[in-house]
Formats: sequence, structure tokens, C-alpha cells
Amino acid sequence: MVFVLLPLTGAVIGWVTNVLAIRLLFRPLQPLRLGPLTFQGLIPKRRGQIAYTVGEVVAEQLFSVDELAGQLDMPSIQQEIERLVCNAVDRWCAEKIGVLPKVMRQTLSQRLSDLVRTEFAHQFPQMVGMLVAHMREQVDVRAIVEGKINALPLLEVEGLVLSVARSELKQIELLGAVLGFLIGLLQALLVFWLI
Repeated sequence: MVFVLLPLTGAVIGWVTNVLAIRLLFRPLQPLRLGPLTFQGLIPKRRGQIAYTVGEVVAEQLFSVDELAGQLDMPSIQQEIERLVCNAVDRWCAEKIGVLPKVMRQTLSQRLSDLVRTEFAHQFPQMVGMLVAHMREQVDVRAIVEGKINALPLLEVEGLVLSVARSELKQIELLGAVLGFLIGLLQALLVFWLI
């Protein structure tokens, strides 16, 4: 009976202990005062630090403005902007020099569009460089990530973590049961050996 009861008791204790430890990562969500002691789940209590650290890791190791700029299809962006600029030149010419004969107006409009297109193609790399430089100065990836994490409701954070790590957390719970079972078995062997 000792070889059944002690290992099973150890398995239940190990499993329950690990289940509680995992739940206490998140619960209680709000600080709970019991006399001089205050209890709060690890993640709610350290939420600000976690958000800051995750933001820092994302900004330094996972994502940067330069990588974002590198993912853009600059030739197609350049073509689209050129098209928009040439359309604006054509509209301007139609409004401002509409009194001229059609052939002259089309020639002037085409010449102006060609000049603008050439100058734009020449200036575009410099414009992109300036845009990326301004984004580096003005976009704080760490602050954005930190703000988004801090803005998530705690229940959503808990659901997110549990959905991502559900199988690993179940393994931890089962490992607690296995370790408890082995400890109970060892206790049963000690009791048998001592008696």
C-alpha cells in the first residue's frame, strides 16, 4: 500500500504545485494585501519592466527602421511617385497654360514633365535617405512596443502567453507530477527499508 499511496500522493502534490505556480505567474491581477504582505502575479507586478525589456529586445535585435526601409520596393515606389508628380504637372499645365494652342500646351507639358521626372529620379535616393534618417530620429521602436504591451489588458496578456506556451506549460505540470511520483516512490523505498 505504501508503494501506491506515497507515489500517487507525491504525483498529485507535484502536479498541483506546478499548476499553482503557473497560475501565480498571472494571478492575482491586482495586488492583494494580507496584513503586512502583498501578493500579485509576477507578470502583472512586473508588467512595466517586461514591456520595456521586450521593447528593447525588439528594437535592438529584431526590428529597425533600416530593415523596414530595406523591405520596401523602392523602384515601384519611385515609379508611383513619378506618375503622381507628372499627373500634377499635367493638371497644372492644363490650368495655367490652357489658353495656348493644344500642340504648344502638350509640348510644354511634356517637356516640363520630362524635366520633373529627370530631376525627381536624380533626387529620389537623397529623399529616401533623408526620410529614413528622419524616421530613425523620430520613430522609437522600443517605445512603440512597450506602449502596445502596456496597453493590452492583463487578461489578454495572460491569454496570449497561455496560447503561445500552452504545450510547454502542460509539460511543466506533468513534469511536476512525474517528479512528485518519483519522490513518493523514493519515500516508499525509504519507509520499506527503514521498517
